[in-house]
Amino acid sequence: MSLCPDLVLSLARFRRCRSGVVGILLGLVLPILGMGAVGVAELAEVMLAKAKLQRNVDAAAIQGAGEFGVDRSAATTERTRLYADALAEPLRLRWAIGSHATVDAASRTVTVRQTAHRASFFRSLLPPGGWNLTATATAIRTARKPLCVLGFQGQGQDSIALQGNSGIAASDCLVQSNANLTASGSAFVLAGEARAVGSASGSIRPNPVTDAPAVPDPFVGLRIDVPIPCDTFSLSLGDGTFYLNPGVHCGTITVMGNATLVLAPGDHYFVGPSLSIGGSTTITGSDVVVILKGLLTTQITGGAVLQLEGRKSGPYAGFVLISDRSYTGEIEISTSNARKLIGTVYLPNADLTVKGNNNKVADQSPWTVVVARTIRTQGSATLTINSNYASSTVPVPAGVGPPRDQPVRLTE
Repeated sequence: MSLCPDLVLSLARFRRCRSGVVGILLGLVLPILGMGAVGVAELAEVMLAKAKLQRNVDAAAIQGAGEFGVDRSAATTERTRLYADALAEPLRLRWAIGSHATVDAASRTVTVRQTAHRASFFRSLLPPGGWNLTATATAIRTARKPLCVLGFQGQGQDSIALQGNSGIAASDCLVQSNANLTASGSAFVLAGEARAVGSASGSIRPNPVTDAPAVPDPFVGLRIDVPIPCDTFSLSLGDGTFYLNPGVHCGTITVMGNATLVLAPGDHYFVGPSLSIGGSTTITGSDVVVILKGLLTTQITGGAVLQLEGRKSGPYAGFVLISDRSYTGEIEISTSNARKLIGTVYLPNADLTVKGNNNKVADQSPWTVVVARTIRTQGSATLTINSNYASSTVPVPAGVGPPRDQPVRLTE
């Protein structure tokens, strides 16, 4: 039995009607679903950008607070802003970025703010005006890294220069060049902070700060007076053990062979014309300072053992090796055993050169400070500057060393 023709026609019309409704519904829903999917992706991208902004300002605030511990000039604010701006470079493909930095000297804080803008849906109708993001971070630092290495020759030259495979290891203190800081070849600087008034190049960690303000000679007021007359004349020491009292030692001083020279506590002035220590000799002394004047050459070479502990009292307290202000020569340490130099090496108008094959200088000292006109390392020698000030009875002179650094931290 067949259906009524009218019923068949009605069913066909119903099917066509239902298909039309489904088409209309799909036409309405699909764009909404598509917009929703795009919106979810858009929102995810915005949230990711916001997170990146926050990371940028956190890192820049910490960097800036670290800078503020050493350099409180307006240059710190600008360097911090530029650092934040550089971190934001990947976001500039889609966002317009603005970076701002401020320093509050009273509270010792550095605040970094970064803004980002880009267009949104329907000509920036959703949200109105487009997307606008802001991230802010504030960091505080109450102290700087202790100054432990200073080359203060200026006029655009290298006041700290490292060559070959040599280096300076000063992982918990400040290495400062009042001119250029150059690590050539495979040479390195590993410091708590590294700064240069001029340029800085080579393997230097952490990243050095350039165009930094000069650090003045911290001992410019120290009187270095060499008494007269001479107490000893022209020593030439070979095998055996010798004891040398404090005083003024004149003429050519040569310590070679297997000699052991014990410096009695006090101030030892060597006034030249030369001081040569080499062979397998040992120079040892506690509560002593060696003061150089008028020397043409000062060399510590070969396998000579150098074990000196600086003065504990008096006008030279905290110093272990000094050149007077008229001495413009070079002090060369190329021995493999100059591993104990406790105190401050101060060469106001002289140069310190550390060189040799795998030589380690001052690495067995609780602390050492070097302040010189220039500081150079060559070959594969390493000048190690430790900062364990509290573990030695040799006091640290004012102007270098502590106060110890306190961690930089974010305050918001």
